[in-house]
Amino acid sequence: MTDKNKLLYKIVKKLNGLSKIEAYELTHKLETLLFYASNPIDIENLKQIVDSDIDDNHEIDPFHFTILPNGNFCEFDGSNDWLHIYKENKRLLPNLPIFDTYYFKTKYAPLELIKLTKKNLLENVQDTEKEAEVLGFLKKHSVTKKNMVTDKLLILDS
Repeated sequence: MTDKNKLLYKIVKKLNGLSKIEAYELTHKLETLLFYASNPIDIENLKQIVDSDIDDNHEIDPFHFTILPNGNFCEFDGSNDWLHIYKENKRLLPNLPIFDTYYFKTKYAPLELIKLTKKNLLENVQDTEKEAEVLGFLKKHSVTKKNMVTDKLLILDS
């Protein structure tokens, strides 16, 4: 057995007992984390990345892809400089706007995929420079309000 195979076996052993979906989600988070990591990989650097904000010049999620714990895929729907929006691709429900579920990642929590709700968005931007802007937007609009012409979520324009 080669050294690479031994290392891969040690890593895969940690996935024992997880569902495939949980393993895919975990590997996606690891890919995103490694994208921001220094080379060579240093545990202190990784801890710092997980615990701190990502710099403004880094992309929130360079892969634009994720799988939810329920097995549904989320497709990238749009972004701005601090927010990425994902739309759940539901397999069984018809493609009607009333069934749409959105998720988001921000530069304040780039490894977390969070359901897009007013409460979750406000909690995520609390004590940041975007808090007042988001609060003002949410007083005027629903969090999932779309531009009628472009079919783009209005929160991405703020």
